[in-house]
This record gives sequence, C-alpha cells and structure tokens, in this order.
Amino acid sequence: MKGKSQKSADNKQSDGSHYVSEQAASYTSLPTVAPAVRVLPEKTGSFELIAQSRLGLGHAEVRHVATLLELTIRELSILLSLNERTMARRLVDGSLNKVESERLLLLMALAAHGLRVFEDQGKFNRWLRRPLEILGNQTPLQLLDTATGFQVVDQVLGRIEYGVYS
Repeated sequence: MKGKSQKSADNKQSDGSHYVSEQAASYTSLPTVAPAVRVLPEKTGSFELIAQSRLGLGHAEVRHVATLLELTIRELSILLSLNERTMARRLVDGSLNKVESERLLLLMALAAHGLRVFEDQGKFNRWLRRPLEILGNQTPLQLLDTATGFQVVDQVLGRIEYGVYS
C-alpha cells in the first residue's frame, strides 16, 4: 500500500499541482436527500410558465386535467379558488385568468410528478383521495387549495420517490 506522500508524488501534474485519482464509487444504494420542491414541469422554463399563466389557459386544458385526475367540477373549482358557477361558465366560453391558470399549471405539474412516482395514473388518483398521517389525516387533495399545500404534497411525493417512509 502506498503512503500519502507516495500517492501525491504519483498524481503530480506538470504544473506542480496535485490531484487525487480514485475509482468512482457507486452510491445508488444510499438514500439521497430529497430535491428542492419542484412544482413546475421539468421541461418548461419558469418564464414560459409565467407567459402561459398571463395568456390564460382555455377550457380544453381544464377539462384535460379534470379528466386525468378524475376531478368533479366542485373539486376543481375549489382547487382553482373559483365558485362552481364561475367554473361552469369558464368551461363553456372562456379562459382562466392568470391566477387560475397558474394554479392549473401547478396542478398539471403535480399530476406529472405523481405519475412518475406511482407509474400509474389510477394509483396516483387514489392516493390523492386517501387520508395520510403525515398530512394530519387529511387527503393530499384537501391541501391543494393553497400554494403551500401544493409544496407540501409535492414534498411528500418526493419522499415516496426517494424511498423515505411517508
């Protein structure tokens, strides 16, 4: 076995600096720290999302998310902070304003994250409606009426994704 001084001499570069040459270690079996909250789609930039929010999303996107997550108009109106009559009117002839559009974009991002974690849309949809102890025995869906709730639910998904008991 080489001593430290011998190893340094072996790894001396032409400019006189030293470097350490070690075999790359595999850390795939070690638990990793959950990433920062990612409530935005990975392939879409923040400025693009801001632009989409400002333009307003149409009824087609609203219907797509409602169908994907098996949400009723009542549930979706709560998540978008609208009353049911306004929600119904927007589904027929209008588009969402920028605040409502941003909330729908967050919901779309959360749905994409949930699908990646559960690998099955039905399983994710059932998970959204199941009370969780980590959420104070509330369902994840109940927390999605606030921006902080989106972050908390996304963090729980991240914990599940990385194998942390949740």
